[in-house]
Amino acid sequence: MNTNPTEDLEDLKTLDYPVKIEYDDEDAFFVADFPDLPGCSATGSTVAEAYDRAQTAKAEWLRVTLEQGLRIPEPSKARDYSGRILLRLPVSLHANLADRARTNGASLNQYIVHLLSAAAVGDEVSSKLEAVAERLQDIELRLTLFTKPRSGMSPRGIEQPELLGSQIPSYQLDALFRPLPSSARESETII
Repeated sequence: MNTNPTEDLEDLKTLDYPVKIEYDDEDAFFVADFPDLPGCSATGSTVAEAYDRAQTAKAEWLRVTLEQGLRIPEPSKARDYSGRILLRLPVSLHANLADRARTNGASLNQYIVHLLSAAAVGDEVSSKLEAVAERLQDIELRLTLFTKPRSGMSPRGIEQPELLGSQIPSYQLDALFRPLPSSARESETII
């Protein structure tokens, strides 16, 4: 949308720009972002708070852009999806899926939607698990690289490491080498 400086800011604020809200695990807050308005986003501790702050940020983004005489993009329209797709697949796969659907007491459509949903959620969970695994490997590597054996044993008979020439306090070592509670050991074997 090519705007001129005389265009009413209040009219621009009423435009329905799509907002995308996601939770940021690392920083532990919600991020509301307007994909059509570059750099326009806000955060909040709840979805509602992030959304409200994003609306304020949108108004400010539009005001500044209008004052500078820059082009204000039109809101993108959500695509209309019917929920129907035409899919061709091998006859053997069609038969296999139909048999499994019957076994699970579902229609073929319901069963395929179930499989697709599980795969989409599984991808999300899998990527989060990979991130956790990478963090654990990083921690393990740091412990390996920054510790070296030191003569002397802990009260529990475990050799105490020395951290780059400085001794780790015994209360921290005890916590580091303390056996996991039985519930933690059991959950560790489940994962």
